[in-house]
Amino acid sequence: MKKGSGLIALGLAAWAYWKYKMTPQQKENVKSKVSEAGKNIWEKVPQNIKDTVAPQKPQENI
Repeated sequence: MKKGSGLIALGLAAWAYWKYKMTPQQKENVKSKVSEAGKNIWEKVPQNIKDTVAPQKPQENI
């Protein structure tokens, strides 16, 4: 089996577990852990990369 096929199978298994086996409380715990991990990673990203990746706000002409 190729690496990509294994990752697809793993993703489908994780999705099925999420959809059919997890309780709402378990889902909320996973969501909060993933959100916290994302915030921690984003804090470590250098500011110049954040500026490049973040959506640009339109400037208002007065």
